[in-house]
Amino acid sequence: MADGMESTGMSGLVLGGLVLLALGLAGWYLLQQQSAAISKKSLAIASGSSSISHGSSSKQPKVVITGLMNTGKTALWCHLRFSQTSVKSAAPMTQTSMALNIAEAFINETRALLVDVPGHQKFHFDRTTQLAQARAVVFVVDSAQMAKNVRETAEGLYEVLANEHVQEQEVPVLVVCNKQDDPLALANTRIQVLLEDEIDRLRGSRQAGLDSVQDTANDDAAAEERTRDFLGFEGKRFAFEDVVSPVQFNEATMVVGHDAGGLEQIERWIADALQN
Repeated sequence: MADGMESTGMSGLVLGGLVLLALGLAGWYLLQQQSAAISKKSLAIASGSSSISHGSSSKQPKVVITGLMNTGKTALWCHLRFSQTSVKSAAPMTQTSMALNIAEAFINETRALLVDVPGHQKFHFDRTTQLAQARAVVFVVDSAQMAKNVRETAEGLYEVLANEHVQEQEVPVLVVCNKQDDPLALANTRIQVLLEDEIDRLRGSRQAGLDSVQDTANDDAAAEERTRDFLGFEGKRFAFEDVVSPVQFNEATMVVGHDAGGLEQIERWIADALQN
């Protein structure tokens, strides 16, 4: 009799243990599913893909962030997007972008659509498309690599300033001289001089290139393109003050996870540009 009661008790304990184990496994599974869902949502929010699609018809004024690869464009995009939210400290670490980053954000209480265009050449068409709707352009450069990349940087900035929409609408352009924390970083005044010298040289080669691919003798459209593509004035050394779009140079240090030097000035410039 005692043996039967003991056996029944053991069976009950085993059954209870199995029930608890099953409940524990079910709870663990649900927790993992919830955690995965939260992670996916957080990643989507951080990348901007959850809020605005690339083909969005958002009516918010568009701010295009562009420049060469590895200059800090996406870090700046993250800072601008999160700077006035309760999760600004959660701005994600960044890497070389392989797609456009697009999201709405408040810049000094001014609502804007931020578009970060990757610097790789294959996104040249995307940059042109985004510039056609831009109200402001932020061109980011690596201050520490400027001496080595001045030609490529000048070519990229030339494309922005010679863009038809940018010229017709006199879209303001901010050149952000990033990575000022690097010991090799050049000051924004020095970078401006280097770019002016390089663009001055580029004007001639670009005009010669246009002449080599088309006969402009009796082609009004081609002549108009040559005129628009030539920045500044004939017979005068190029200077940014001579282009139709207002151009400003600012220094900055975009380090994700830390206070960004120069961010307040960039935000103020964007807000002013969108309100004018």
